Amino acid sequence: MSSAAPASPRDDDAIFEMVSDVFRREIDPAVARHGGKVELVDVQNGTIVVRMKGGCQGCGMATVTLRQGIEASLKRLLPGLQGIRDITDHTAGSNPYYAQPVA
Repeated sequence: MSSAAPASPRDDDAIFEMVSDVFRREIDPAVARHGGKVELVDVQNGTIVVRMKGGCQGCGMATVTLRQGIEASLKRLLPGLQGIRDITDHTAGSNPYYAQPVA
Protein backbone atom coordinates (compact mmCIF):
# COMPACT_ATOMS: atom_id res chain seq x y z
CA MET A 1 0.00 0.00 0.00
CA SER A 2 1.08 3.52 -0.70
CA SER A 3 1.82 5.87 2.18
CA ALA A 4 0.62 8.84 0.13
CA ALA A 5 -2.62 10.45 1.24
CA PRO A 6 -5.60 9.93 -1.07
CA ALA A 7 -6.31 12.77 -3.46
CA SER A 8 -9.11 15.15 -2.63
CA PRO A 9 -12.04 15.61 -5.04
CA ARG A 10 -10.54 18.96 -6.08
CA ASP A 11 -7.22 17.25 -6.81
CA ASP A 12 -9.07 14.55 -8.76
CA ASP A 13 -10.72 17.24 -10.91
CA ALA A 14 -7.33 18.84 -11.62
CA ILE A 15 -5.83 15.43 -12.46
CA PHE A 16 -8.77 14.69 -14.78
CA GLU A 17 -8.23 17.94 -16.69
CA MET A 18 -4.49 17.37 -17.03
CA VAL A 19 -4.85 13.72 -18.05
CA SER A 20 -7.64 14.60 -20.49
CA ASP A 21 -5.26 16.97 -22.24
CA VAL A 22 -2.48 14.34 -22.35
CA PHE A 23 -4.93 11.79 -23.77
CA ARG A 24 -6.07 14.23 -26.48
CA ARG A 25 -2.53 15.28 -27.51
CA GLU A 26 -0.51 12.09 -27.09
CA ILE A 27 -2.33 8.91 -26.12
CA ASP A 28 -5.37 9.04 -28.44
CA PRO A 29 -3.32 9.53 -31.64
CA ALA A 30 -0.86 6.76 -30.71
CA VAL A 31 -3.56 4.23 -29.78
CA ALA A 32 -5.71 5.18 -32.79
CA ARG A 33 -2.91 4.06 -35.14
CA HIS A 34 -3.66 0.52 -33.93
CA GLY A 35 -7.44 0.88 -34.25
CA GLY A 36 -8.02 1.51 -30.56
CA LYS A 37 -9.26 4.15 -28.18
CA VAL A 38 -8.75 4.64 -24.45
CA GLU A 39 -11.56 6.57 -22.82
CA LEU A 40 -10.81 8.58 -19.68
CA VAL A 41 -13.81 7.80 -17.47
CA ASP A 42 -12.98 9.33 -14.09
CA VAL A 43 -10.33 10.01 -11.47
CA GLN A 44 -11.08 8.55 -8.04
CA ASN A 45 -8.75 9.21 -5.12
CA GLY A 46 -5.79 9.77 -7.42
CA THR A 47 -6.51 6.68 -9.53
CA ILE A 48 -7.34 7.14 -13.20
CA VAL A 49 -10.28 5.07 -14.44
CA VAL A 50 -10.27 4.13 -18.14
CA ARG A 51 -12.21 2.02 -20.59
CA MET A 52 -10.50 0.56 -23.66
CA LYS A 53 -12.37 0.42 -26.97
CA GLY A 54 -11.96 -0.68 -30.57
CA GLY A 55 -8.80 -2.65 -31.25
CA CYS A 56 -7.69 -2.24 -27.62
CA GLN A 57 -10.75 -4.04 -26.27
CA GLY A 58 -9.74 -7.63 -25.71
CA CYS A 59 -6.28 -7.19 -27.23
CA GLY A 60 -3.60 -9.41 -25.73
CA MET A 61 -1.32 -6.38 -25.46
CA ALA A 62 -3.91 -4.12 -23.78
CA THR A 63 -2.41 -4.59 -20.32
CA VAL A 64 1.10 -3.86 -21.61
CA THR A 65 -0.13 -0.70 -23.36
CA LEU A 66 -1.95 0.37 -20.23
CA ARG A 67 0.77 -0.36 -17.65
CA GLN A 68 4.05 0.14 -19.50
CA GLY A 69 2.86 2.85 -21.87
CA ILE A 70 0.03 4.97 -20.52
CA GLU A 71 0.47 4.48 -16.76
CA ALA A 72 4.27 4.86 -16.89
CA SER A 73 3.98 8.08 -18.93
CA LEU A 74 1.36 9.56 -16.64
CA LYS A 75 3.32 8.69 -13.50
CA ARG A 76 6.29 10.61 -14.90
CA LEU A 77 4.02 13.65 -15.35
CA LEU A 78 2.11 13.16 -12.09
CA PRO A 79 4.45 11.57 -9.53
CA GLY A 80 1.68 11.27 -6.90
CA LEU A 81 -0.61 9.31 -9.23
CA GLN A 82 -1.95 6.20 -7.47
CA GLY A 83 -2.39 4.19 -10.68
CA ILE A 84 -4.83 3.28 -13.42
CA ARG A 85 -7.89 1.03 -13.20
CA ASP A 86 -9.24 -0.51 -16.41
CA ILE A 87 -13.00 -1.13 -16.32
CA THR A 88 -13.16 -2.63 -19.81
CA ASP A 89 -15.11 -5.82 -20.47
CA HIS A 90 -12.51 -7.27 -22.83
CA THR A 91 -14.88 -10.00 -24.07
CA ALA A 92 -17.70 -7.69 -25.21
CA GLY A 93 -18.15 -4.90 -27.71
CA SER A 94 -18.87 -4.47 -31.38
CA ASN A 95 -15.29 -5.03 -32.52
CA PRO A 96 -13.15 -6.56 -29.75
CA TYR A 97 -9.76 -7.99 -30.63
CA TYR A 98 -10.75 -11.25 -28.94
CA ALA A 99 -14.38 -12.25 -28.81
CA GLN A 100 -16.00 -14.64 -26.38
CA PRO A 101 -16.38 -18.06 -28.11
CA VAL A 102 -19.91 -18.84 -29.19
CA ALA A 103 -21.27 -21.94 -27.48
